[in-house]
Amino acid sequence: MADDEIAQPVPCVRCRRDALLNMAGHCSDCIADMGLNHVEEHGTWRAELAELVKSGELAGA
Repeated sequence: MADDEIAQPVPCVRCRRDALLNMAGHCSDCIADMGLNHVEEHGTWRAELAELVKSGELAGA
């Protein structure tokens, strides 16, 4: 993989903005907003994230 292919912006499923930091489809701004202002949505996202990690679909490189 070439150096310029390592980090590519990915659109957030929530706000649709491109972001380099994206966890399970959500950018860091949306994760913070959910944690501060939308607690139920954040809880749902965390449960989905836990399932992705448990299934092995989301793993560190």
